Amino acid sequence: MEAGWWRKAVGEAIGAFGLVVVGAGSVLASNGNQLYAAFGHAFVIAVMGTALGPISGGQISPAVTLGLVVTRHQKADLGAAIIVFQLIGSIFGGFVLRWLYPTQVSTGFRLATPAVSMITPVEGMFLEMLMTFFLVFTVFATAIDSRGAAKTLGAIPIGLAVGIDWLFGGGFTGAAMSPGRWIGPAVASGFFDNWWVYWAGPLLGGVIAAVVYESVFRPRTVVKAP
Repeated sequence: MEAGWWRKAVGEAIGAFGLVVVGAGSVLASNGNQLYAAFGHAFVIAVMGTALGPISGGQISPAVTLGLVVTRHQKADLGAAIIVFQLIGSIFGGFVLRWLYPTQVSTGFRLATPAVSMITPVEGMFLEMLMTFFLVFTVFATAIDSRGAAKTLGAIPIGLAVGIDWLFGGGFTGAAMSPGRWIGPAVASGFFDNWWVYWAGPLLGGVIAAVVYESVFRPRTVVKAP
């Protein structure tokens, strides 16, 4: 494990905590208004991603972290530690929400735990995979690729990707795009229906996006013949 790994891990725990508190909190505060929730999730990712960029890369989601590990942008041991801390931060955020919000609000919405609605769980899994693909592809294009816009725009494009995903998928799955965004409210509320949707979908989508970007779009160094 590299020196100072714990700073990156703690930073990621704070980012995941912020995503759950602000993201799920925006759902609760707006009585489930999808546009309000989309803005809440978009803004918190843009802010926390930019803030944590110099510290840990502002990954926030295990789906992003796994994509970085698979494409060797991050060592496996550090990636595993970061994912553990992301999940811890998310769970802590879920319990903070349970403490902060009135019982009638938090109970009625199950602390805004993402849930499949109007579609089958399998369709929900594929929708989560698709949304996470868009998100992680944006991460690689703007923040990992040296040609990306992160140096000037920070995590704003990534936040916009989250907001767009929320607008077209939030009403069907809660647009988790991260096992962390699901697990925090789920543990605090005790609501675990279709839990596998929020692990399989985001992790598969993140890995596929990372591999596709690295294989197709990343520039390769060309050695010119003498």
